[in-house]
Amino acid sequence: MFCLFGSGQQDVAIPYKHWFLRCEDLIMKTKEYRVYDNRLVFRCPQCGKRRNYNFPRVRSKTIKCEGCGEKTKCLFNRRPQLREPQSGYLTLKTKDGKEIVVMLRDISSGGIGFEVTKGKDLRSIKMGQEISLTANWNPRLIPKSRFKVRNIYGFRVGAMIKR
Repeated sequence: MFCLFGSGQQDVAIPYKHWFLRCEDLIMKTKEYRVYDNRLVFRCPQCGKRRNYNFPRVRSKTIKCEGCGEKTKCLFNRRPQLREPQSGYLTLKTKDGKEIVVMLRDISSGGIGFEVTKGKDLRSIKMGQEISLTANWNPRLIPKSRFKVRNIYGFRVGAMIKR
């Protein structure tokens, strides 16, 4: 017995070890949870059972429900303020005057997340560096303050408002 995955061009057949498995059993659901003080309340999306967990310094984990056995991949959001998805091009200016075009990804009251479009521009951004950002298409979107680079992960950069 096989289950097919794919979009038609490259279907993948996965043989079942047990005849009672379904395709839905092989695809794990992913859900984002808020974490406060390294604790979260997990609620099973299948049966609704709640359970408290303690997860220090983990970004994601697969949790198996004790009630129904459903497995859920959980992504943990530890940010104090929720970030809203946003998109558009921004102009980033460094302290030494270099201008870089970046793509806005998310924004909150305390910070901003963006993606650098070119690898050579990424080399000019360092952790702890002060930057300023402007959105020509909506000048009121981003506050007129300086940002401090807090995180660089691949081409994604996270910055917080410098106070």
